[in-house]
Amino acid sequence: MALLVLGFPYASAAQLDAAILSDQNTTEPSFQFLRVVYIEYPDEGKISELLRGTKKTVSFVADSNTPEMDELVELINQNLKKLSSNAVATDAKISYQAILQGNAHSAVIEYKVQLVPTLTNHILEKSFEKSTVDSNWRGISLDSPVVVQTIHGAFDVNNPKSALDVMIPDVSDKLKDVTILELPLIDASGIRTLPLHKWHSLFDNTAIMSDAIRYDYAGKNVITHYSMGECNIEVGMCEDKKWMQEITLDKKYVVKVIESSDDATISFEGYVDTTRLNGNEVFQTSLKSLVTHKPDTDEFPATVMYGMAGMAVIGGIVMFVISDRKLKRIKDEGQTGVDPAHLTSYEIGSSAGSYKTNRGESHLIAYEKSKMPI
Repeated sequence: MALLVLGFPYASAAQLDAAILSDQNTTEPSFQFLRVVYIEYPDEGKISELLRGTKKTVSFVADSNTPEMDELVELINQNLKKLSSNAVATDAKISYQAILQGNAHSAVIEYKVQLVPTLTNHILEKSFEKSTVDSNWRGISLDSPVVVQTIHGAFDVNNPKSALDVMIPDVSDKLKDVTILELPLIDASGIRTLPLHKWHSLFDNTAIMSDAIRYDYAGKNVITHYSMGECNIEVGMCEDKKWMQEITLDKKYVVKVIESSDDATISFEGYVDTTRLNGNEVFQTSLKSLVTHKPDTDEFPATVMYGMAGMAVIGGIVMFVISDRKLKRIKDEGQTGVDPAHLTSYEIGSSAGSYKTNRGESHLIAYEKSKMPI
């Protein structure tokens, strides 16, 4: 059996959606891990016979009532300590889905794994209106088996090959040497890799506006959204992560693994800034006043924005004054230029056939006289 591996840097894609509320000591961030696997069989072969036209699905939900979920919570806490995070997981839920579709020349397997841990101790310091929030938990990553009991028996949700073992065991056995099929799914390390000062922030004050209650949308505080996933020159281009491995059995087969780029949104009550505490990145929140932004943030300072607006207003006033003075001077001096008494006019457009325009031209009377025959 010949084996050829085309290497790609290992980086798993993840989608994070979290909300940090000022009056709650726990949070339940949602991590989604999406992956697509292609098994290509362009030269037919036994695998194509086993996969073409096949449709299979594996899906289940695991929570605190599922056996062995305590082991998952322990794995998360071990990883949080490794990340120097102060957060502690007290519970977790998993929603798992893998869909197989066998087409004419390839089979496609789509994975969607959602992990929702219950975290506490993520707020490091808290006063009446301000708090300091840990951020290292955003990079949860597990590189060991995550085995839970399901209707399919013991199932490793962190190993994509587990779904193949259930849906297409004969093919899974033939592809046992394809290592990229076992790349861990639960990996949000890329979200932690991007420094917080390169994230985008936007605050929404809709909730505190007086008219918001008319639309059943009201609250006590503004909401600030910190997000990553937008591609630019500073952050880098958005490119899918790809792995490819070729394996020769009765025919040559190609296995490809593709993931999209990471993205995340963390929402807070109040105004938010980022800084460092004991060498770790943290969020600083304030319910009543905007925290002064540090020089390393990529946000446009509000003071500069208001200053530019003020200068534009002043510039407009200056231009108005200058224009007004010029008009008054013209009015006092009288009209300048050619006296209308020395001008004559005539219609044009008669050469256009039956269509005649209403336009005209003016010429100096002296010019008209110069055209007269002597």
